Amino acid sequence: MLACFSNPSLAQVKNAEIIGAPTVNEDRVTIRIKVKGKEDKPVMGLLDTDFRLLVDNKEVKFKPKDWKNPEQSIPPPAWIIVLLDFSGSMRQPDSRGKTKLEGAISAIREFSQVLAERGGNTQLAIVPFGTPGDKCEGYVVNNDTLDKFFPAGDFKLENHLNYLSGLTPCASTNLYEPLTKALRFLGNTEDRRFYVPEGSQEPQPRLSVILLSDGYHNAVNEEQDFRNLERLLRINEGIIVHSLGYGLTPEQLGAKYKLTRAATRKDLGKGAGKVPEEEFVDRDRLKQIANLSGGINEFSGNAQAIASNLKLFLDALLGEYEISYTEPNPERGSKHKVYVELTSSGNNAVVKSEPKPYSIFWFTLPPQVRHIMLLCVLLILGLGGVLPFWLWGKRLKEQALEDY
Repeated sequence: MLACFSNPSLAQVKNAEIIGAPTVNEDRVTIRIKVKGKEDKPVMGLLDTDFRLLVDNKEVKFKPKDWKNPEQSIPPPAWIIVLLDFSGSMRQPDSRGKTKLEGAISAIREFSQVLAERGGNTQLAIVPFGTPGDKCEGYVVNNDTLDKFFPAGDFKLENHLNYLSGLTPCASTNLYEPLTKALRFLGNTEDRRFYVPEGSQEPQPRLSVILLSDGYHNAVNEEQDFRNLERLLRINEGIIVHSLGYGLTPEQLGAKYKLTRAATRKDLGKGAGKVPEEEFVDRDRLKQIANLSGGINEFSGNAQAIASNLKLFLDALLGEYEISYTEPNPERGSKHKVYVELTSSGNNAVVKSEPKPYSIFWFTLPPQVRHIMLLCVLLILGLGGVLPFWLWGKRLKEQALEDY
């Protein structure tokens, strides 16, 4: 308990996982560890002393310089699609007075800058979505609009955001169709951008969809659409969906319209005691969508809160600790298993990851063996090379003295 109070981050840890296969370079092995806390949120403030490394059930010590926290390690490649709700309600002001569209784009700009500062190869696509109406053409999501990726911080991404900020949201909200298309797009295993070939030493890119919406799915077949999405996410288990509601919470709406409880779909309508449809955000469904893939659901009332939550999603996607170490038994073809324990200062295990296997493909001798071999070579050269010449020279000198 004292150890947990001394390091509050350690007390939050609920799960640790080694992500992907360990990277092996001769006898050097590198692993990446994702640590999660309550509601699968990333735990970022751990120290190197919180980690205990075990290879083949034996502890292996690593140097502090061989440990990196998520902000020090270079993030793995990532492809992120942000689905941006372009329904008419995005013209409404948020809790700080900006229109929701202005707030969302401002937050995405900040998100892109944070991504760029972290380095690595992160590609970002901002895709507006909305169902057309009588006076609105809508914003269709297809492979062309989904494939508009730009590197984080790139000026082309900035230009794209400028373009989107000049549009007028006017569509109605359909959560499932754009999300389904995005999942199928990222789930194309033939696309080598998203899936590395089997046996490749390249890391598997992180794939994610961020669903930002200020409304709810109002189609009559909503429940069936959700079940179809559930099946699709089970098929594409490597894609993480985070959801972000933008607006007043159901509790805030209930207080605003004097319902004495949290607002629900049944409270939507016009007149006294009713909640306008354009103000209702289906928090429960957005949370369920995120939970299906192990993602995070958050709720934001303004641009600043959205930016903070986008950073949280980023930490959940790319926030990985890194440990490098020298394999203690680097025999060619040998197979090993590595896992980590997050421990207190009293060395009591708190959380243990599942073991990950790896093999050594390079023939490498331990340093002490190489030193012995070097001494043997020098000894052989001395006895077989220098000593005979010395004896021969001595014999020649003795013969020369005898001649005199």
